[in-house]
Amino acid sequence: MIVLDLPRSLWWSANDRLHWRARADKTAAVRVLAKAAARGTERYQRAVLDVQVHYPTNARADPHNVASTVIKAAIDGIVSAGVLPADDDKHLTAVTISRGPKTSVAGIYRLTLTLEEAPV
Repeated sequence: MIVLDLPRSLWWSANDRLHWRARADKTAAVRVLAKAAARGTERYQRAVLDVQVHYPTNARADPHNVASTVIKAAIDGIVSAGVLPADDDKHLTAVTISRGPKTSVAGIYRLTLTLEEAPV
């Protein structure tokens, strides 16, 4: 399990209209943090990934809106750490996204990423 706590400044969703440079900076930062958090994690050739998205409050949210933003950057960091050889469909066969319990810390968002060996 890889747990990634992110401040509001590194959180964005598909609904946000960010300047390309701001988006690139956030993506790079999340990728580096995920790579560091993934160190020492078991390595997989083929895996399924379950992602829980934790928000600071219980307000309504759409966890799938961060799939192409924060979650994609985190997956790239996991690949950079060597946990998976790549994030293509041969190596990462499925990704599920759900909402997890709130973080209860103002301005802190969390991703809990759980990898399991994929059936052949």
